[in-house]
Amino acid sequence: MSNKRNALWKLALLLTVVSMVAVGCATPTPEVVEKVVTQVVKETVKETVIVEGTPQVVEKEVTKIVEVEKEVVVTATPEPKGEVTLVVASSIQYGETFDIFNTATTGDPHVMIYEPLVTVDYNYQFQPGLAGRWETSEAGLTWTFYLRKGVKFHDGSDFNAEVVKWWLEGMQQGVNSYMFESMTAAEVIDEHTIALTFQAPFPNLLYNLSTSFSSIMSKEAYETYGDEYGTKYAVGTGPFMLEEWVQNDHLTLVKNPDYNWAPEWTGHRGPAEVDRILYRIIPEDATRMIELQAGNVHLVVSPPPPRELPQYQDNPDYIFITGSDATIQFIGMNLNDPFFADIRTRKAVGHAIDRDLIVETVYQGLGRATNTYLSAELGGDKGVSRFAPSYDLDKAKALLAEAGWVMGDDGVLVAESVEGIDAGTQFEVSYWTYQEDEYKRLAEVTQKMLADIGIKANIQLMDQPTYSSSLKGGEQQIILRRYGWDNNDILEWFHHGKYIPYPNYLGVNDPEFDAALDEANFNTPAWADRDAKYVEIHKYLIEEWYPWAPIRQPADVFIGRSTIKNYKPIPLRGNSATIVWTQIFLAE
Repeated sequence: MSNKRNALWKLALLLTVVSMVAVGCATPTPEVVEKVVTQVVKETVKETVIVEGTPQVVEKEVTKIVEVEKEVVVTATPEPKGEVTLVVASSIQYGETFDIFNTATTGDPHVMIYEPLVTVDYNYQFQPGLAGRWETSEAGLTWTFYLRKGVKFHDGSDFNAEVVKWWLEGMQQGVNSYMFESMTAAEVIDEHTIALTFQAPFPNLLYNLSTSFSSIMSKEAYETYGDEYGTKYAVGTGPFMLEEWVQNDHLTLVKNPDYNWAPEWTGHRGPAEVDRILYRIIPEDATRMIELQAGNVHLVVSPPPPRELPQYQDNPDYIFITGSDATIQFIGMNLNDPFFADIRTRKAVGHAIDRDLIVETVYQGLGRATNTYLSAELGGDKGVSRFAPSYDLDKAKALLAEAGWVMGDDGVLVAESVEGIDAGTQFEVSYWTYQEDEYKRLAEVTQKMLADIGIKANIQLMDQPTYSSSLKGGEQQIILRRYGWDNNDILEWFHHGKYIPYPNYLGVNDPEFDAALDEANFNTPAWADRDAKYVEIHKYLIEEWYPWAPIRQPADVFIGRSTIKNYKPIPLRGNSATIVWTQIFLAE
């Protein structure tokens, strides 16, 4: 009987274990062991008692404590769940400091650590950030911001109106002072309300307050750490905190456990989904992708050359995400160089570039061909394309002939009656670009297109620091370059006279043009009216100056392991939005 019970008990145990495996509870594995245990048992015993002098046998229950050998199931205590670390790989660092007052470059880690007052949603609409709401006066001169309550910096200090006032005044003294140069006062109304006054209507304010350059730092930390702030220390209100930064190698960021103020529109509540982000700098395309394939990297934010992309598309082991990018690739021409002083020559270059062919062959169809200076999504780009040069070799050759060039026997143009150039001089110029595989290839393709109209362009590759410093020297003739900015005012940055010699390194100098820019930026209350003015500014720049021959608006391309979930870059902003990093998680 006891053997039968033992067999039934073992069968029941087996079924229990099987059911646990079926629901995913078999780790760690239960273990059946024999163990001596004490057990309380009740027994019925017979004993003889004397009843009225007569012996009688009676039964009664007694309780005993006995030792028995028993098979028991022992399950080890589960080990605590390990931290989830997201590993991201980029080709370049995108910045030398987290000191927002003193940086001209920001990248993904800035929006992990910091947050702005205003955010941009997936429809590219301005939404609350650290400011819960705002109001504008009827004349558009005063903006009142009502700040979120209960927000803390990583160091435990309070986010409040005094901090915002300090930050705005610091921005006015920093390298990005242009963003708030028209602000005349920042008045603290109460702990969570601040009013900003401007000398003229400033419709660009919400945009400026939504960028990564408007990341708000801890006043207490900034003053405490002094010169070490920005490289060793960076303290914001964001979902991640800086743990370590080894320049040009990696950054380690850890989750802010107290983060609980993501904007309402995001739908996110509580801290970030991953515990850590390891942001690695891997310049070599091949190395970066090998690390992704090996599983040592989860997400690559700097894609490989276009010819390598097909192996990741429609591959179940990877996610392949494309989106609108605010970058424009262009050929720039120095207006002060005698070879390009004539606008007919510059427009001839615009007609020589077969943009559609470049997109299809060099970039495997990714991105869009463009002949204008702004991203297609921006209001200032609407309807401008028809006023800009497009691919037409015959038109290009005719314009060069009008400018005084004739074709030489070797296929290179020769000056015949070109102002500022001696007759008989060949059209041979230096052609600067980035020392990157993509731009070397693009330079070679456009070099051939320029040769087709008789311009001999000698390619010169430069690393980023050398390229920027050389542009400041003013010796450039023709350049292949890019910019990334999702606002109409990029036209001011590169072409307003006040920015000569840098970043207006091509030499547009036109007081009428400058006045139109100032009117749009500082005296136009409504965003739609500003867009309309920028359409006219954009057209004027192309028709009267044509410093750039645009080529392409790229597509953002991000490649990751299939274990990445809920990764949603913002159109035109890409990863430069805090919510992207707050909501991403790993399924493994």
